[in-house]
Amino acid sequence: MKIIDLSFDVENGMPTCGTPWHQTVKVEQMGTIDTVGRNTHSILLGSHSGTHMDAPYHFIKGGRTIESTPLETLCGPISVIDSTRFKAGDVVQFDDVKDLKVTERMLFRFDWFKHWKTGDYYKAFPFFSEGAINFLIENGIKLLAMDTPGPDDVKNVNSVDSPIHKALLSNDIIIVEYLNNTDQIDLTKTHTLVALPLKVKGSDGSPSRVIIFEE
Repeated sequence: MKIIDLSFDVENGMPTCGTPWHQTVKVEQMGTIDTVGRNTHSILLGSHSGTHMDAPYHFIKGGRTIESTPLETLCGPISVIDSTRFKAGDVVQFDDVKDLKVTERMLFRFDWFKHWKTGDYYKAFPFFSEGAINFLIENGIKLLAMDTPGPDDVKNVNSVDSPIHKALLSNDIIIVEYLNNTDQIDLTKTHTLVALPLKVKGSDGSPSRVIIFEE
């Protein structure tokens, strides 16, 4: 069995979504072995920094918060969909998903993670149409994962309106974003997802360690 780590490192200077109100990531030394006999660090970051998970509360008033997300949703078999044909600004349409077998957990592999730490990461990444997302919702998806900054059109990243996020989260569907290393996934194999957020009470989301077991 192969284990693939789909998470970005949490580090100083890592990209965030670019909104003026978003917390930049700060990892700073507090104690050292030479001064206090041990190494310790402070870690300051936003709930949507790096590889992370969105809970319904992110966009839905009164929605489920991250600590109450069922572990049964976050761990289990996952379908990996080869979406590498979609390039910058392309839209995953209803016709692109209508013949897919929809499962509870689905990962769309665009290989967009390769743009991480470049000026292109937040520019015109592939995204989903409402028709495509509604098809997945109607057929029972519970977790949608991707290696892009999100399922919405890039113009909605910094907007108050993100219709794809809202469609998913209003149906209690978890979104996992900013995956790394998706090109290491062998699409001919079967896969099991383990995606674990920090158990932050009352939070709209959380940085997460996301791995896949490949058999």
